[in-house]
Amino acid sequence: MSRSPNVVDLLAKARPARLDPPPNGAEHTARAVAGIMANDSAAEGRAALDQLRRPRRRRVALLGSVGVAAAAVTAVAVAVAVPGAAPRNAPDAAPGMASPAPQRPMDASRLLLVAAERSDKAPPAGGRYLTIQTESGFAVPIEAADGTYTMFDRSGSQYWLARSSAAPSWVIAQSLGAAPATPSDEAAWRRNGSPAVIRITKPKPFDLQIAPGKVHGNTVDAAHLFALGDRNVSQAQLDALPTDPVALRGALLSRFDGGGSDMPTDRDQWLLTVAAHVVIDLPVSNEVRAAAYRMLATLPRVRGLGVVHDMHGRPGQAIAFTQDSPGNGRFEVRLIIDPDTGQALAKEMRAVEPHGPWSWIAPGTLSTYQLVLVSKTTNDNPPTVDVKN
Repeated sequence: MSRSPNVVDLLAKARPARLDPPPNGAEHTARAVAGIMANDSAAEGRAALDQLRRPRRRRVALLGSVGVAAAAVTAVAVAVAVPGAAPRNAPDAAPGMASPAPQRPMDASRLLLVAAERSDKAPPAGGRYLTIQTESGFAVPIEAADGTYTMFDRSGSQYWLARSSAAPSWVIAQSLGAAPATPSDEAAWRRNGSPAVIRITKPKPFDLQIAPGKVHGNTVDAAHLFALGDRNVSQAQLDALPTDPVALRGALLSRFDGGGSDMPTDRDQWLLTVAAHVVIDLPVSNEVRAAAYRMLATLPRVRGLGVVHDMHGRPGQAIAFTQDSPGNGRFEVRLIIDPDTGQALAKEMRAVEPHGPWSWIAPGTLSTYQLVLVSKTTNDNPPTVDVKN
């Protein structure tokens, strides 16, 4: 029997090389979490898929957004979508879901300024823990006798970040299993016998499981979980970020070193990418998040997409911008925002001119997604975890 992996070790393995040292940090949720739940042999295969996952934004932080409207945390991981309720590869309502009241489309600048105003008015944080629940997924090509189809490899996670240094912080993670990307992909999966385990052969063999995996958890040092741009950043440094949009722009650009690898080399694109991560990926104050929204509203090449739905069918309004990655090609980044609360619900990446490890994916296709399902402060204790490392 293979030894259960240590959560901290796997977080370190998932960390991009450019952020070393120190060893106890990680890239963003989906890549880090995918390793946490894997057994030792599968972890090696997943590590080999590192290049496939990199277009996903996770370069800026381990965590999912800290700004989403609160909801009660009642389970260790998010609900698993089974085949037949596959992720959707288009921003429309979930099948069978009642249509919400229509929202008035906003252009990008207006939406961002509304989000900033809502963030400014959000109540201050309180409670012993900041708890965050996320879901992430990335597309995987499946070779079959009658052609290639796509599955999403999905991860769920909870973070319990202690507000006091006297209490431990926790990360709790679970593989949610794979699901077909679209109804046509589900049909292809069923034509091939609806396998419960799919053997992936490239770039390195590993088994893609349809069923959810075990829940793993461990304490972590929250002081070393974050990165901003290509550099490590502590919570104290995040707390010190400027709340003025002009000053915040300067503080972020002071970290720009030319980009490269999975980060844009274009300065404006780099700033867009990092500012979007401040909004959805980092535990910053309401005031800093509002400043990031206002800064985004001043940047060129940001366009509004109007009303869309995220992968769980939640309605919001989206902004989009183009991100060119030297290693992966051109992708459209979509940030979905709830205009009633000003909170970021999701971030998606869709192929425009993919190449390298993403050359297999069709333009216009969703390659990766990140959902923030819960973000709130609470006096509750972290849930009991059956599997500890």
